[in-house]
Amino acid sequence: MGDSGATEDQGLDGRTILHVVPILTEGRISRTVLALAEAAAAAGARPLVAAEKGPLVGDLQAAGGEWIAFDLGGWSPVAAIGNIAHLRGLLDREAVDLVHVHAHARFAALSGLLAARFARIPVIASFHGLPAEGFAGSRLDRTLLGARIVTAPSRHIAGVLRAGAAAKRVDRIAGISPGLDLTRFAAERVSARERADFRTIAGLEGSERVVIHHARFHPDKGQMVLVDATRLLVNGGLDGTVFLIVCDGPDQPDYRAMLDERIRAQGLDGVVRLVAAAEAGPAALASAHLAVAPSIAPDPVGRSAVEAMAMGLPVVASDIGALRDLVTAPPSAPAGEEVGFRVPAGDAMALAEAIGRAIELDPRSRIAMSGRAAARARRFSRPRLQDQMVAIYRRVLAD
Repeated sequence: MGDSGATEDQGLDGRTILHVVPILTEGRISRTVLALAEAAAAAGARPLVAAEKGPLVGDLQAAGGEWIAFDLGGWSPVAAIGNIAHLRGLLDREAVDLVHVHAHARFAALSGLLAARFARIPVIASFHGLPAEGFAGSRLDRTLLGARIVTAPSRHIAGVLRAGAAAKRVDRIAGISPGLDLTRFAAERVSARERADFRTIAGLEGSERVVIHHARFHPDKGQMVLVDATRLLVNGGLDGTVFLIVCDGPDQPDYRAMLDERIRAQGLDGVVRLVAAAEAGPAALASAHLAVAPSIAPDPVGRSAVEAMAMGLPVVASDIGALRDLVTAPPSAPAGEEVGFRVPAGDAMALAEAIGRAIELDPRSRIAMSGRAAARARRFSRPRLQDQMVAIYRRVLAD
């Protein structure tokens, strides 16, 4: 498997594992399904994907998987019966041992789960993000939570699912790696030219410290709180530091204008700079000294924080959602395990104090924290997910 990280254990020899998804098209979830198929094939299994034909079919085959045409065709009582019957026949023909459904596509997932139940085949249901609001309020939702194992890409999401599950199902819900693709997020992969180009775009001269926040433009991401914290730091005498807000969006048309106005009102022109994410990439993180994730609403996965950690950046993060698990920090983290600092969400003063502490780290402490951050990021990577899921396949098939 080379750098894929998939286990070489052959405990799945001869087993057939079927994924059910609507279509194999470019995107994070389809890429995750391909990575799981690759890992299963490396462990000796025969991975199948039932889906409408899409541009990633060739990639699936290159990863060792097989594509089986399956057109969901909508969700109505008649279509549902047809989908389940079609999949039930497929399970028999292909001698499937385990079905893996993906809950982002609820109807495809339910079709696969019900077909497997009729065939008395175990099912794993994976959530790749937060469930829809009101999840577990319907019979369909409760059916998905009835899979043999339910996986979530963070402890935070697992907790949300447990809150909606029957008591007897709670222990079957596991928070595992989100399977983030971190291959681009390594400092040694960013060339000197890429760093220089980004510094030109951001107006950096080379001598200043750089604190970076990279996410999407949205009030929930706490950009306003970061601006207020920066004002407090500058009032306290901080200089020689630039704060970069590197964002996609905005999702809300007026929010960028509101953020610009807040920066001007705080007298922070030139200190806080907005950079389009399309102009940044890993070079932005490679040019920074510290990352900040000041979310005021729970992050379901915390992808931006993991990417920053993968680049060796200490992270100051809000103590909510997935960030609570990602960023090990005092006082809860034992000495020598910290990768940053956590603060109460929405508290500009606490955020300013934590940023100040991070900036004041002596070189030895900073280098040590940087190394721990990069090592911890690997726990949330795609290779880690591959290993964890193969272990789950083995456990379910051994029952």
